[in-house]
Amino acid sequence: MNHDRGGPGSRTTLLLALSCATLVAAIYWASHPGRTDFDYFWTAANALIHGDDPYRAVDELGTGYPLFYPLPAVLLLAPLGLLPLALARVAFAWAGTFALSLAAFRYGRGFPAVLFSASYLSALMQGQWSPLLAAGAVVPWLGALWVAKPSLGLALGLGYPSKPAAIGAGLVVVVSFVVMPGWPAAWLHALEATNHVILALQPGGVLLLAALVRWRHPEARLLAAFACVPQTPALYETVPLFLIPRTRWGGYLLAVLSLLATAYMRTVTPLAPDMAIEESLAARWPIMFWSMYVPALVMVLLPAVEERFGPLFRRRPK
Repeated sequence: MNHDRGGPGSRTTLLLALSCATLVAAIYWASHPGRTDFDYFWTAANALIHGDDPYRAVDELGTGYPLFYPLPAVLLLAPLGLLPLALARVAFAWAGTFALSLAAFRYGRGFPAVLFSASYLSALMQGQWSPLLAAGAVVPWLGALWVAKPSLGLALGLGYPSKPAAIGAGLVVVVSFVVMPGWPAAWLHALEATNHVILALQPGGVLLLAALVRWRHPEARLLAAFACVPQTPALYETVPLFLIPRTRWGGYLLAVLSLLATAYMRTVTPLAPDMAIEESLAARWPIMFWSMYVPALVMVLLPAVEERFGPLFRRRPK
């Protein structure tokens, strides 16, 4: 499948992506970010390359959160486990930004606007996978990374199926069983403590399934599947939604809405320090729903509305 929608040439795209990634990595290094979710992955990767159990290593951190990710995620990050934590954080930020920039400039449409969004900034600062995963929808071989986070990977795979992605993911899984045959039991045990939810079961979330009326289109399948897979309803998970806008103005709108949602949550509805993560996510779901998911749904459905009712509003020739 050809995902190139008329963006810059391949050489220009590569240079733009390298420039964005290098600039972001330099800023990230200079800002000296504190602890992020990536620290769990680094701890697990460091344990794996030293022959230890990554699930036990994360438990021993004493944070109260086990390693919710399958071993393929740890295996993919194993090289970063060789680096000091501070440098590994920067390398992960560089890789996510490079992959996302490369995909965004290649895909065109509204996708490049993701680089100016609070969704991407949240993923960057919290050390999350979503920039890398979203890039796999455009760059097929990056789709192999979907196996690192099977929930979002499944949604992206249903929207943008790819043979290279499936083959790459399969190879990573096979290697993971060679490295640690018993990892599924440890992973499933960790998932017992998960706070992930299904968006379609949240207030109003069932409306997102209306995207299925255009199920032949990848952005519609993506949104409907996104609503049905377990996930954390946080801003950093919304990076793949920027694949949906058909125009750059739609992408800009979604980016602005993400920034407004962040400003609103930080100023009007700040969370209490002692609030549990489950309570905080539930409190912020209505903001996320109306600012990100409903606009994405409208963008999916607009072409169908135009096809159905457009002729009623067109001027007929005299």
